[in-house]
Amino acid sequence: MREFFDPGLFFLATMGLTASLLTAWTVRGPHELREGGPSDTIQFFGIMMLSGLAAYGLTGHLAGTMFATCLAALFSLGLKSRLPRLTMAGAIEMASSPLTLLISAPWSFFLLRDLGFPRWALILCLIAIAVSVVALGFSFAEKLARQALLTHGTWRRPTRPLEKSAGARRPKISIHLPCYSEPPEVVMATIDHLARLDYPDFEVLVCDNNTEDEALWRPLAEHCARLNRSAGTEKFRFFHVSPLAGAKAGALNFLLPRMAQDAELVAVIDADYYAKPDFLSRLAGFFDDPGIGYLQTPHDYRAFEDNAYLRMCYWEYMPTNKVDMAGISEYDSAFTIGTMCLIRTRALNEAGGWAEWCLTEDSEVSIRLRALGYEGIYLRDTFGRGLIPETFDDYKKQRFRWTAGPVQQLRRYWRLFLPSPFGAQSSMRGWSKLLEAQRSMAPLQQLFGTAAAVIAGGAVAILTLAGVLPRIVLPDVAWISAGIAAIAALVSKWQRYRLSGCTRWTDMLGGEIARMSLTYVMMVASLAGLSRRPLAWRRTPKFKVESSGLGALYATLPETCIGLAHLALLYYPIRMGAELGWHFAALASIGIVLSALRFMSAPAMAWLCERRLATGAFALQPLGEGFKGAVQEI
Repeated sequence: MREFFDPGLFFLATMGLTASLLTAWTVRGPHELREGGPSDTIQFFGIMMLSGLAAYGLTGHLAGTMFATCLAALFSLGLKSRLPRLTMAGAIEMASSPLTLLISAPWSFFLLRDLGFPRWALILCLIAIAVSVVALGFSFAEKLARQALLTHGTWRRPTRPLEKSAGARRPKISIHLPCYSEPPEVVMATIDHLARLDYPDFEVLVCDNNTEDEALWRPLAEHCARLNRSAGTEKFRFFHVSPLAGAKAGALNFLLPRMAQDAELVAVIDADYYAKPDFLSRLAGFFDDPGIGYLQTPHDYRAFEDNAYLRMCYWEYMPTNKVDMAGISEYDSAFTIGTMCLIRTRALNEAGGWAEWCLTEDSEVSIRLRALGYEGIYLRDTFGRGLIPETFDDYKKQRFRWTAGPVQQLRRYWRLFLPSPFGAQSSMRGWSKLLEAQRSMAPLQQLFGTAAAVIAGGAVAILTLAGVLPRIVLPDVAWISAGIAAIAALVSKWQRYRLSGCTRWTDMLGGEIARMSLTYVMMVASLAGLSRRPLAWRRTPKFKVESSGLGALYATLPETCIGLAHLALLYYPIRMGAELGWHFAALASIGIVLSALRFMSAPAMAWLCERRLATGAFALQPLGEGFKGAVQEI
């Protein structure tokens, strides 16, 4: 029976690679398809015929090839029919996920049976398949949304900012800028950029909370006063508040009752973000629709181009900000991310303001807004740029906050994410529930998936050495299919980077190293998010820092120890390859090396950061031209 499914493995690998290549060719840019290409019919039959011929040529099994071809055609056409916004290549690529499970599950079962695995092991295999079927729905939905820019041809949600119109309505906007112990020149430059906004009716409220050093906050107060005197208005207001609980959320809540009563919208700007002049003028018009509760634009950054470490961080950020979040917005799941966003004042007050208990008070408020029936929009156009954390330790702390916060949200709001008959009453839509739950569970899935793989691999090795299980021998078709599937995955990853604006393969590689370097801190953060104890909100410092030498590497000691332990573990599959079986030994070695690379990326990033700091390079840009505003100390 296993031979019957052999062609399916190779068929799916070939189909995935050809679909990825066709997608990369078809999608020229974000929300932009190539014109004049082959029709959907030609694309469909071309991929099916090429994959079928390749599968039959490798295996010589006609019945298995016909089965795989018919199954793939049925799923692809079904997806295209049910989701007409998909391109044909996109529908085929999306179909590969359920097809892989349908083919690989029986193939794996029959392989283990043919190898002589005991009945209890086969039962465990069936249980693992059942769990995979349940998880498939979540993973398919996430892939459909996050890869929408790669697979969709048409769009329902807005994809571009509005053009300026002289007759457009201009609601009053209150811009809130919280800060704590920031370099005054950074915040003053941020305020100066806000003063240049080409929008007729806005105010800027700056809240410095709990900064003890008067030399840090007093210049901000004086700068706001100068801006007001120069413009002859009271547009800029400064508040120094101490003590004030709640970190950033506390400062934002402090400003809500003090903002202009006629301000229809609230904009939030981080202390280091330089806004473009058209930030408000090209976005405010979306709120003419009373159903829109919030609008978010990407995190983006400046002063990174000339340094390898900062470029690696930058390109780790960008695929999520420029590709993934634009995709989930298409499926009613856009969320706010803390800066460069606009929120309807009435909606924010209805939701109860900002959550001071959550590390991600920004994305948390969007859950409550959607539960009230409001919709959100995410636009991938950049309207402001901030600073990347100066040290790798601060980079990790930022990611800890971004990872633990959604887990906190899951722990509090899981009833909102259940289907309507079973969950808490809300106006949140189905896609929004599913994707919000998936986003919150993702770090936990990674943690438990890694733990399960380690436990399963170790158990198989021990039982094989003990003679309880037979040695695993994989047919050639499995190795070849895995290699082709890996190439297809690389093509899709390249496409994600390309759509985020990355054009150099060295930057893509650097982004992947930066992503892997965060593995450990994300695992720790996912567990911390489950705790009922309050988690400390740690801001990202923006002061110039000095090289700490070996101290930075010491901060990555857990990752280094885990990575070295992986490398030491390589001794066993290499030394005991004959007893384990060389196929299993090869699989174990590949898995150990790939896992070790994830953890060893952390000390590599720390070293690159220290090398940069040792040269005296720093991301702060000179203070822009000053505009000259009211101070209130509380």
